[in-house]
Amino acid sequence: MNALIDFALGKEKADLVLKNVNLVNVCSGEIYETDIAIARGLIAGLGRYSGRDEIDARNRYAVPGLIDGHTHIEMSMLSVCEFAKAVVSRGTTAVVADPHEIANVLGIEGIRAFLEEAKSTALKVYCMAPSCVPSTAPALGLETSGAVITHEQIKELLRTDGIIGLAEVMNYGGVIAKEEEVWKKIEAAHELKVPIDGHAPLLSGKELNAYVLSGAGSDHENTSYEEAQEKLRLGMRVMVREGSAAKNLEDIAPLLKTVATRHCMLVTDGDRTPRDLQYAGYLDFVLRRAIEQGIDPVKAVQMCTINTAEWFKLDNKIGSISPGKIADIVLLKNLDKFEVESVIVNGKTDFATSPHGYKYKYPRYGESVRIAHVKPDAFVIPQEGGAKKTRIIGLIQGELLTEELVEEVSGIDTARDIIKIGVLERHQYSGNIGLGFVKGFGLKAGAVASTIAHDAHNIVVIGTNEEDMARACNRLKAIGGGIVLCSGNEITRELELPIAGLMSDKGLDHVIRKQKELEAKIAEMGCKLQAPTITMSFLALPVIPKLKITDRGLVDVEKRKVVGIFL
Repeated sequence: MNALIDFALGKEKADLVLKNVNLVNVCSGEIYETDIAIARGLIAGLGRYSGRDEIDARNRYAVPGLIDGHTHIEMSMLSVCEFAKAVVSRGTTAVVADPHEIANVLGIEGIRAFLEEAKSTALKVYCMAPSCVPSTAPALGLETSGAVITHEQIKELLRTDGIIGLAEVMNYGGVIAKEEEVWKKIEAAHELKVPIDGHAPLLSGKELNAYVLSGAGSDHENTSYEEAQEKLRLGMRVMVREGSAAKNLEDIAPLLKTVATRHCMLVTDGDRTPRDLQYAGYLDFVLRRAIEQGIDPVKAVQMCTINTAEWFKLDNKIGSISPGKIADIVLLKNLDKFEVESVIVNGKTDFATSPHGYKYKYPRYGESVRIAHVKPDAFVIPQEGGAKKTRIIGLIQGELLTEELVEEVSGIDTARDIIKIGVLERHQYSGNIGLGFVKGFGLKAGAVASTIAHDAHNIVVIGTNEEDMARACNRLKAIGGGIVLCSGNEITRELELPIAGLMSDKGLDHVIRKQKELEAKIAEMGCKLQAPTITMSFLALPVIPKLKITDRGLVDVEKRKVVGIFL
């Protein structure tokens, strides 16, 4: 670092100087005009400087490169390289990723491949060690994943370059119940003094106190003012999620306008469709939404930069425009609308987001749908035919939470928006199929099937008849994973996702075109949800209340047990 001293003193011309720029100083909370001197990829100084190259940035605003503090890149359906292309040009220069999606399919081998591909991009990808692979304790028998990561493997991962902490501890019930394996993972993180991310939807009172006591220091599962406030009061970092399906910002914004926000962050949780990435933006979109909700722009920028960097102990490298930090800078035409004019990465304006033509080869590439041929009768629910009191998964618009509805049901009833849902185990040829009913999806004809089903990523299928459901699942096997629509016993649309059944091996434009085709057809079939495939994918996650479904059947999340369809 002493090599920068002469640049900082002005004795030597900086490599690049941004002249007369309005600096959004996230350290002091001010906006003022200054020069920003950059040398050897780092910030050398603020003040009045001259450089070998200079950019007149008068009337422009400079903010640090944005940092998404909680994301799952795999949820974009893009490879890491393609994801980087989509987000860096919009001002996000770093992400903290939990790769538990690919880990649930390919295990540690998948995480290592993920990190290796990330090295080739301009995006700084910091990973957390997935704490919940699978999302629930295997002993509970709630789901079947493609891999299990033990506390011994967590210790190994936490010592791996590029991994900076323990990812969201979703098994909050196991924390409170003092389950040994969960606590050994937490203790491994404590031993190395790394951050521990939390995940505790709707947890409150003494149970929340017990969870916070474990060391889980952040939470992105906040859906209300009261929930976020309680967690903030207990010392947690509150992550406010705003995505394509889950939208929590509007409900929590009133809190962010009245409290000190230095322990708050704005995140996506990976919940941004490729189309939204291209046309609406990524973390820049979330920041704009925050400003629209009346949050002070400087505080909003802090919640995407320095606050995040400090929680993850990255503030010695990134998060602010200050001497010694990496020169990741976003130049804006204006602050309120967050219109990005240009992005500087590692002090360079001519950075490449990824190597031209680069494609990383993932392990077990395209071989991740292991099921036998599916017949329509696999979706017949025993005891159907007469009206019975039935547990139904009830969707909640704009939330990942679901309701447990109880209604008289004799079978599929599209007039009441009650249709079938199934989850098929796809990793081990076990033949497990969980069946149930769902309300609120809106489908009037056909079926939708996908290998994206959080977090075990088995096949999830929703349909109005068993024939279309079976054909859609069989097509997924044929294409190596992805999303398939079937209607009238014909495949009508599909998106191949051969990388672990989660990500495309093609570019952003291809995935967006396919996404548009899928969503237009799903709407034609009756589903009017804004992000239908994302919404569907979370119906298989047995750690977000209240009623979910896995390959083992319906799961009462709060009781942590499989329950029957009929009462």
